[in-house]
Order: sequence, then C-alpha cells, then structure tokens
Amino acid sequence: MAVFISLIFIIAGVLGWFFPSLSWHLKHGWAVDGKSEPSDNYIFLSRFGAILVLGWGLYILITGDLGKLS
Repeated sequence: MAVFISLIFIIAGVLGWFFPSLSWHLKHGWAVDGKSEPSDNYIFLSRFGAILVLGWGLYILITGDLGKLS
C-alpha cells in the first residue's frame, strides 16, 4: 500500500515539475476569454509544491511510513 501511494505522489510531483501550468489551465484557463497564461509566481509556487509532493513520495517510498494513514 505504501509503495502505491508513494508512486502516486512521485508521479504527481514529476508532472507538477514538468507541467506547472497544467493545473492553471484545468482550473482557470477554460474561463478566460482569449489567450492568457499563468503568472510567473503561480508557476514558481506550482513547482515548489511539486518538489514538496515529490519529496513526500520519496520519503514514503524509502521509509514505508504512512503516518496516521496506516
């Protein structure tokens, strides 16, 4: 179970790092009329969050510790 959850976090972290504007387009892009892109701050914070999620996934994979989930 821990391996499966860690792989989900790792995949989400990698996708967030390589495609930081994907979540913006899914959440806000459809509502914007015309060509619009996320701000640099949004992209930075998306990548920062992706690093945290990736790190958490690697931690779970290495230690097998799910905390209160197990």
